[in-house]
Amino acid sequence: MPQKFIHKAIKVITDQNIVKGQKQHGYPMRKWKMSLMGVNANGEEETLPYVDYVEYVLHVTFDQPIRKVTTYPFTLQEKGWGEFDMKIRLYFKDKSIPPAVLDHDLNFQSTHYEIPHNLTFNKADVKSSFMKLLNPPSENISDKDSQYSNESSHDGAANKRRREALLKENAKRAREDRSSDDDSQDSSADVSEDEQIGKVNIHVLAKKFQKLDAEDLMELVKLVKANQTADMYVKEDGEAGEFHIDLQTLGDDLLNTLWHFCTARLEA
Repeated sequence: MPQKFIHKAIKVITDQNIVKGQKQHGYPMRKWKMSLMGVNANGEEETLPYVDYVEYVLHVTFDQPIRKVTTYPFTLQEKGWGEFDMKIRLYFKDKSIPPAVLDHDLNFQSTHYEIPHNLTFNKADVKSSFMKLLNPPSENISDKDSQYSNESSHDGAANKRRREALLKENAKRAREDRSSDDDSQDSSADVSEDEQIGKVNIHVLAKKFQKLDAEDLMELVKLVKANQTADMYVKEDGEAGEFHIDLQTLGDDLLNTLWHFCTARLEA
C-alpha cells in the first residue's frame, strides 16, 4: 500500500566555547554556532535541497533577534553569556507548504551537541517539483509508486557523486575548528571534545553525572555549591528543578573532587 507521508530527518548542530577574558553580568561570554543538516535512512548526513531559507528567532535582548540565513548548512554564529530557548523556522522551496518550526534549547552543558528532528510532508500536498527535492534521484526511494525511481544507474551515480562532494564541502564548513573571537585574549581557550582538563576528561565526567541517582545528584550539587567561585558558571533554576554546570569553568580541584565522588557512588 503506497505511503501517504514523506518523512525527512534533520539535526540541529550546536558548537559553543568560552571567549577568554570576557564576562558580562558575572558570566563568561560564549561564542556559539548553529547549523542544520539532513540525515538519510542510513544515518549519513545529507544536504537540504528542499529548504529555501531558515530563520533563527533569538532572545529579545539580541539586536535583530530574527536572523535569516539562506545558504546551506544555514549556519548562524553569535556571542552571548546566557542560555535560552529559541525557535528555528524552516521555509521550503514550495511556498504553499507552511514553514516548520523547531524548538531548540541553546545551552552550555556541552561544547558540541546535536539534536534530531523529523519533518513530515503529506504527499497529497506536495507538488511533483518539490517531490524531486524531497527524494533526489540519487537516493534509494522505497515508495514503489514514485515516478522518479526509474532513473538510469549512470545518471544516479553521477548525481550521487555531485551530492557527496557538495556534502563534504558543507560539512567541513559546518564543523570547522571552533576558535574564540579575534578579540579574545587567548585563542588556546577552546576545548575540543577529546581534550582533558587537568587529569579529568570532562566528557566522561558528564556521562558519569547521568548515571547517578537522584539522591547522589543532590549531594553532587551541594559539593559544587560549597566550592563555587565567581569564575564558575553555575546556574540554578529552582522552579524548574534544574541545575546547570559548565564543567570547563570549574577548575582542576573541583573537577577531581567530582570525579572521585561519582566514581565512588557508581562503584558502591
